[in-house]
Amino acid sequence: MKDDRKSGTARGWSSLLHRRWASLVDEASFAWISCLQARHRPEPGFRKRLENYVDSWRSATLAEYYALPPGYSSSLECLPRGKGFRVRFASPLPGPERRNQTAVFDLWLGPEGWSGPTMVMAHGLMSVSDLGYRYWASRLNALGWNAAFMHLPYHYARRPLGLFPGEICVTADLVRTAETLRQAILDLRVFAHWLRAQGATLLGGWGMSYGGWVLAEAACVERIFDRLMLLEPIFRIEHAMWESPSGRGIRKTLASLRISPETAAPHLRLVCPSLSRPHLKPQEVLLLGGIYDRVVPLRLLQELRAAWQGCHFYSFPQGHVGYRLMRESLQIAQEIWSGDFVISRH
Repeated sequence: MKDDRKSGTARGWSSLLHRRWASLVDEASFAWISCLQARHRPEPGFRKRLENYVDSWRSATLAEYYALPPGYSSSLECLPRGKGFRVRFASPLPGPERRNQTAVFDLWLGPEGWSGPTMVMAHGLMSVSDLGYRYWASRLNALGWNAAFMHLPYHYARRPLGLFPGEICVTADLVRTAETLRQAILDLRVFAHWLRAQGATLLGGWGMSYGGWVLAEAACVERIFDRLMLLEPIFRIEHAMWESPSGRGIRKTLASLRISPETAAPHLRLVCPSLSRPHLKPQEVLLLGGIYDRVVPLRLLQELRAAWQGCHFYSFPQGHVGYRLMRESLQIAQEIWSGDFVISRH
C-alpha cells in the first residue's frame, strides 16, 4: 500500500515550532486527564477483582467476548432531530450508570438517502463538543455519504450528571475500562446491523484516538466496515497505560495497588487490535499518525500496519491532540477510494 506519498513534513524552525506546540498541547491535555482520572481510584481490593475478571475470560474467543447477550432484542428509536435523526436503543451491556444504558447515534442522510454509503464517526476520549463533527458530517453529505456520529459510552448524551465527558471511560479501574470498550463495540454492532437493514450497502468507519480503538477492535470482531479510517488509534493498550505520558495517573494508581502490567496481560488479546486481524483487506484501511505523537508513536503505527498486512499509511506534523488529521484523512480517502465518492455510482 501507499506509504507517506504525500505526508506533511516540517523542517528547521518550522519543525521545532511544530514539535514544541504539539508537546505543550499534549502535556496540558494529559495533565487534565490525569487529574480527572485520579478522582476514580478503585477499591483497595481491586487487584483480586481484576484477576477474577481476567480469569473469567481467559479461554474466550474474540467472538465470545463481544457476543450479544442471549435473548437480546434491539428496539431502535429513530426520531427527527434538527436536520437529521437521533437513533437510540437499549445498550446490550447497560452497566450501572442510568444515562449510559442507552446507546445514542446522530445520523444525517446524504443525497442517496438510506441506501447511500454511511460513515460512522467515533470521537476521541473526553471529547466535549460535536461542533467539528457536525461540520465533517456536512462535508460527507456533500460528497454523497450519510454521516453518523457515535456517542461513545459516558460521553455526550450518555454522560452521567456531575461528571466530565468520558471521565470514567478509561481509568485505573481496568475492569470498567475493558467493559466500556466491550459496551461500545456491542452498541456499534447493533447500529451497523440496523443500517444494513435500512439498505446501506457501504459502511465506513472514521475513528480518532479512543474512537479509533473502538472501531479498530470492532473491525476485528466481524465485517462491520467496508472502509476504515483510523487517526492515531489507541491500539497498543499496554503502551498507552504503562509507557505513554497519557497513562501517568493510571499507572501511579495501579502501582499503589500492587498491579503490574503482567496482571492484565492475558486479557490484552481481547482488547488490543494489534493482536488481531481486521475483517477488511489492507487496501480498505487508511491509517494516519502524528509525527510528534507520544501516545501512539509512529514506530508503533508501523507495527500495526505490518500486522494488518500493509494498509495505507500517512503521517503529518502533529501531536496526539490536534485537528489536522481529520482534514488530511478525508482528502486522502477521496483519492485512494475515488469510486466511493461519486454520487452516481449506485
